[in-house]
Amino acid sequence: MFFQVGWILGLVFLGLSQAFSAVPASSPNTDSVLRNDLVAEARVFRDQGYRAQAVELLQQAEALSEQGGENQSETGLLLAQLHFELGNYPTSLEQISRILDQSQPSRIEAQALNIRATVQSILNSPKEASKTFAQAYAASASSGDRSMTLTILTNHLRHELDNKNPKKALGIVEQILPRSATIGLLPDSVEIQISIADLLIRFSDQTGLGQYARHALVLLKKAESTAKEQGQVRLQSYAVGHQGRFLIDQSKLEDGIRKLTTANFLANTSRSFESAYLWQWQLARAYRKQGKTDEAIAGYQTAINTLEKVRTELINGSPFTFPQKVQPLFAEFSDLLLTAASEAKTAANQQDFLNEVQMVLEQSKSAELQDYFQNDCVVPDQAVDLKLVEAATAVLYPVILADRLEILVNIGDEVHQFIHQIEASDLEQLANDFRYNLEIDQGDDEYKALGEELYDIVFADLESLFQANNVETLLVIPDGILRTIPFAAIYDGEQYMIEKYAIATTPGISLTFPKPLDAEDASFFAGGISHAVQGFSGLPGVPSELDKLEDQHGATILHNEAFQLSTIETQLGSEDYSIVHIATHGHFDSNPQQSYLLTYDGKLTMDLLEQSIGSRRQTGNTLDLLVLSACETAVGDNRAALGLAGVALKAGARSAVATLWQISDAATVLIVGSFYEYTSKGNRNKAEALRSAQTKLIDSERYSHPSDWAPFLLIGNWL
Repeated sequence: MFFQVGWILGLVFLGLSQAFSAVPASSPNTDSVLRNDLVAEARVFRDQGYRAQAVELLQQAEALSEQGGENQSETGLLLAQLHFELGNYPTSLEQISRILDQSQPSRIEAQALNIRATVQSILNSPKEASKTFAQAYAASASSGDRSMTLTILTNHLRHELDNKNPKKALGIVEQILPRSATIGLLPDSVEIQISIADLLIRFSDQTGLGQYARHALVLLKKAESTAKEQGQVRLQSYAVGHQGRFLIDQSKLEDGIRKLTTANFLANTSRSFESAYLWQWQLARAYRKQGKTDEAIAGYQTAINTLEKVRTELINGSPFTFPQKVQPLFAEFSDLLLTAASEAKTAANQQDFLNEVQMVLEQSKSAELQDYFQNDCVVPDQAVDLKLVEAATAVLYPVILADRLEILVNIGDEVHQFIHQIEASDLEQLANDFRYNLEIDQGDDEYKALGEELYDIVFADLESLFQANNVETLLVIPDGILRTIPFAAIYDGEQYMIEKYAIATTPGISLTFPKPLDAEDASFFAGGISHAVQGFSGLPGVPSELDKLEDQHGATILHNEAFQLSTIETQLGSEDYSIVHIATHGHFDSNPQQSYLLTYDGKLTMDLLEQSIGSRRQTGNTLDLLVLSACETAVGDNRAALGLAGVALKAGARSAVATLWQISDAATVLIVGSFYEYTSKGNRNKAEALRSAQTKLIDSERYSHPSDWAPFLLIGNWL
């Protein structure tokens, strides 16, 4: 297992760091001196991980440059890089465009094109990125800046490796290797050597050309020597650590452990915890390969504890880094604990391992939501004890591993372990096929056949346990691709799962606070759009949906032109309502900045939703229920589904009802109306009410197909 360059040193914008150059102190221009001070202070903030503060300072510096008629290109480049690091990719690209719209020296042009190409690569525009990297290389070659040229080639190589283009990658490697002979003479040579070595190892893995891995090892040894001579302890740690992980993957375990132990010591000495956790992680892998389970478990736990010190800074801003930097660590540790549990010699030891893996899974779920929403505060401070979950409820943790699906079932104070052998890629394909056949009535029963396959994998072995414990409710904490499918529609050959059990989902049990809904005293706010606005189609069933809520529950209504962004924010922040119902187009995206609820005059983003509803948390008057009746997520986009699953937490609501895809207006009116009817009767909790509403449609002739009832999910508090 080899880490990508971005995991370790970030983007290799080495030439860009030189742009933090000081204006000579002797300069008579006071504005220039102040600009220099702002830029220097911004550099300090950036190096400490406070990128947002650095942006503010650089914006002030840019304004001073503009007032004084000075060249703003270098400050603009720094702003573009910081916006990139914060995940503000459109803003970064806009900044680059402003720079490139003007005639620039080759050095500035090369740096700007390098940033543009890297953003294009991350935003999955591979052809455009390759073209822009070529343009950046040409500009850099013209400038004579060898550091920048190697930087561009390094980023371009990573891009082609990410997109599995070995032929193009080979051409770039052949350009890099001759230059690496004189790399020790360049500024930042150690950093470049480590970056190139890392990519050469990846290239060797992809192509099987071992000579490039050997060349990488030579570069790492040179980097270690140079870093030691220069007293760069942090970079020395990287150089030694990469040698260690290379040796581990070559099964030279004792040699690798010695290197990694040294790297860990150097990283901790320099307080470089962003690298220390990597070497601790690799040491844990080595101990596992040696069969030393106890040492491996201790090593993984140490790595996670170290990671927690820097996790926010590592993932800050980028919506794409969590799967690379954090998730694999939790996944490997979970795999180890699950294997240990299955091999435990006593029931007590097995329970110890299973309880520990549940804690690791909860920690991982919380970290993933914090990463998605880029907000540590989205996760509550208090946690729910699994033992407090009522006896008739089973808590399910599906865990997707490379070669199998494991399911942990918690009933009472005991955890049960089930294992089904299936490749992760096969499970993903099955889940996507199932979801596709559910969304649209194809006129056949293919969705039932696929549902039966999923039943055999997920539920078949669990049913006897459910029956023995009189389980009535399933609380599912889905993993990965399983977030994108409705468990309610999984089919056992005779019945859908929702016909047998009430079902709710939650991103984590520790993120859920079970509290019964006080249906008798519930107060409603409801709003939505039936007109076609902003290029979106109309929703003709919305008037009937809102009229029912007004007539039967006394809801305050905002409809069409009245459903304005400013008015909605005011209403959502009001503590007069315990239930908020929104009937408008909603889109959940893999990038939370692109997720929204449509208003008549704009879009209600997740941040605005949090600011309005979430403000109630300060007074302790948390919203009980948020209902979004016309949302959608893309097939196979489990990150978008994560956003949907976390919407209640983000909004500051105890629970949410939302849809994975849009359904017909008539079916929506029926299922929503039935749901509220059953909850208002007071003898059903929310999970039971949604189950009753969905089975009512299943029993009808017109709406029995899952496309009409399956997408509705109850998220969070199920009581």
